[in-house]
Amino acid sequence: MTADRISRRTALRAGGAALAGLSTGLAGCSALGDDNSTLSMGTLNVFPMMQQFVIDQQGWDDDLGVTIDTTTFGGGPPLVQAYASGDLDLAYVGISPGLVAIANGVPSTVVAANVLEPNVMVGTAEWRSYWDEYGADAFAQFRADRGRRPRFATLPAGSTPDVFLRYWITEALGLELDVLEIVGQSSSALQSTLATEEADAGSVIEPIPTQLVRDDGTTMAPFRYAGPVMAGQPGAVLQPSQSLVEDRPGLVEDLVRLHIRATEFITANRTAAARMASAAIGTDVLPESVAIEAINSPASTFIADPRRIVEQSLVYNEFHQQLGSVDTDLTADDIFTHRFYEEVRDE
Repeated sequence: MTADRISRRTALRAGGAALAGLSTGLAGCSALGDDNSTLSMGTLNVFPMMQQFVIDQQGWDDDLGVTIDTTTFGGGPPLVQAYASGDLDLAYVGISPGLVAIANGVPSTVVAANVLEPNVMVGTAEWRSYWDEYGADAFAQFRADRGRRPRFATLPAGSTPDVFLRYWITEALGLELDVLEIVGQSSSALQSTLATEEADAGSVIEPIPTQLVRDDGTTMAPFRYAGPVMAGQPGAVLQPSQSLVEDRPGLVEDLVRLHIRATEFITANRTAAARMASAAIGTDVLPESVAIEAINSPASTFIADPRRIVEQSLVYNEFHQQLGSVDTDLTADDIFTHRFYEEVRDE
């Protein structure tokens, strides 16, 4: 991304609790109310936003007839807060904060999916040996041997990796959450915690697992991928405001068309796409060699069809209600609008 196409709003800060107070009718006002030639988009500099990296690096959005003013946020909560404040017209966002936004009254809808089953469980050599020997009983055995619960690090409560971790423990393994300690952290703190083995394991997304395996200073490595745990686990999505959908459906269709084009490019040109992600995120943060290895991970299945993530997105909404971040029981129709994908998929 070039510097003149990104505005960074470092003053934006919001925790999960702040999201509960989001009001309706605010999102999608910035571009449509003032200048139809400019759209404000929020995104995150994380691997599941691969389609957005490709579109931007290829300059494909230059043909939309509008300018995309992109703001990169440090996490899902501040992005959602900006959406609620009317600063954004669309977003590339993790499904978890995207659902929280919809449930708390931010009028927006998911029109395309980015990635399928992106989560990876990583653990130290010690934890992996417990898991290999005891399976679900590893938590109790570890506590009996070590005098403490195993410590799992992930992103903050309600994030996509955090909900996946909670699902794995309670639904897949049939255990109570008190069998482990969950530590929610920022992305940069999370990687440091895992690399220094200040946690026994963690729930993460690429490229963190790849970076950890390449680090000679840690024994952290993957021991569980999302597919066998939650088939169809959702990752990130393209989520325009309802105002954009209603007032400029042709533009939303064009955005989905570009998204599908980018997905097909990623599938056919994985190395080139990885290099684009490295350039977008920054080679100092994501070296090309790491990006190329990470894009060939089992956790890097890039898709466009939003219908493939409907069922498990509803599961995420159930967990958000358990966490207390929302009190709305969403339906598939509340979350998704499939018609744009269906109109352009066979072109």
